[in-house]
Amino acid sequence: MYPWPIGDFDYAMDEALDTAMNYLERSGQAEKFIEVQRVAATAIVAAWKMGVRNRIRLAHLAIKAVEQNAPRS
Repeated sequence: MYPWPIGDFDYAMDEALDTAMNYLERSGQAEKFIEVQRVAATAIVAAWKMGVRNRIRLAHLAIKAVEQNAPRS
């Protein structure tokens, strides 16, 4: 369980983070796990505050945020 920095917590946030991190680990994008998890969780919190409640949509936004923040080679 991730220690969410907001009081308006829902298990959909945990499920979304788990889904996103599972994908990111399997695709080799979570080598720096804690850093990647922080970016993903921040994206989920931002979307949650904007009213997004669908766990799949939250996970997608988290994955997108991590992929956009990945260093370019």
